[in-house]
Amino acid sequence: MITFAYDDIANNPKNPFKGKVFHDYNHVDVYNGVIIDYRGNDVTRDNFVRVLKGDKKLENNKKKVLKRNPFKGKVFHDYNHVDVYNGVIIDYRGNDVTRDNFVRVLKGDKKLENNKKKLYGMELNDTLAYMHSNKKFNKLVLYVDACYSGSMFRDILPSNMGIYATTSAKEDEGSHAIFCMDEEIDVCLANEYSFHWIVDSEFKDLKTHTLEEQYVGVKRTTMFSHVMKYGEMTMGSLPVGKFQGHYDLLIHRNDGAIAPNAVDRKPSCQAHLLSRYRRLMQAATEEEHETAWRKLHRALQLGHIVKNTFRDFVEDVTTHHKPSLKGLSKRDELMCFKAVHEVALHSPQLMELCKAGYEAETLIDYVRNICS
Repeated sequence: MITFAYDDIANNPKNPFKGKVFHDYNHVDVYNGVIIDYRGNDVTRDNFVRVLKGDKKLENNKKKVLKRNPFKGKVFHDYNHVDVYNGVIIDYRGNDVTRDNFVRVLKGDKKLENNKKKLYGMELNDTLAYMHSNKKFNKLVLYVDACYSGSMFRDILPSNMGIYATTSAKEDEGSHAIFCMDEEIDVCLANEYSFHWIVDSEFKDLKTHTLEEQYVGVKRTTMFSHVMKYGEMTMGSLPVGKFQGHYDLLIHRNDGAIAPNAVDRKPSCQAHLLSRYRRLMQAATEEEHETAWRKLHRALQLGHIVKNTFRDFVEDVTTHHKPSLKGLSKRDELMCFKAVHEVALHSPQLMELCKAGYEAETLIDYVRNICS
């Protein structure tokens, strides 16, 4: 097993339960006993790709990497697991309320000062193609929970490489956080999609429960985003137990999982507003109330400014320019995103301009003009 975790929750000064991490209101610690191989500043896009490719330099430095043998080795990313006999790459970090940590690693966590690079959809899929051609796995399953996570695979992931991927959302929509009303913790504890598929794995017989059955069940219970699947669809008939857990483990579970309700759910990309609102409501003094209101107002105002700025941006571009006559290929389209990534991450409107064929240089010029 190889575990990546930024590991900034358990011992965070703002964590009221020092050394513990919870993912629902039961407050069962899911952090204790987790062995982390790559943490903090070692959790980078480059290291993640190098581990997947079995980098010899990392191995020579006594760091774990995937071996060539497809029947041995597992990778865990943020308390989760990749079984490389038939691999699984997943994300499970409920306290990331802006975007899930898997994409933080793939696209580059801004907290990592020494990591200036981002991994885009095409680069991820190029890495998967390398792993396939070098027999790094037999069959590979990926679970990705993030806002716009479908964009990592839609129209990119081939259907003939033995890879089956599910995502928490379509390419143009956000995912949702859940368990957001904890009385003692003022952040959301989990993300809707990852919580539901993990619970599904915990309470089903993994020897007989198939990937397709899990996908259908998780899609049904994930109410506020569209769970998607990509890659080799025939793999849906394979049992989940081939990819995660202990295949021969006796069933010892019951149906005691907490079910989140509608009030518990908040858009992941906006869940940071919840803690500001709760601090406002819980303010005990006039000074605390004023400080909490100022922070909430600033966050709301910023969102309003960004929304209006993009409206003006799209109007100006489409009024004064025409898309290029030559349609963009999938790789060109991704390069357009790459050129204006910091803005593209926050606006499906910009995605549509890229797809329509507007040149990246034109979009960059308009961003600079409007924001200057």
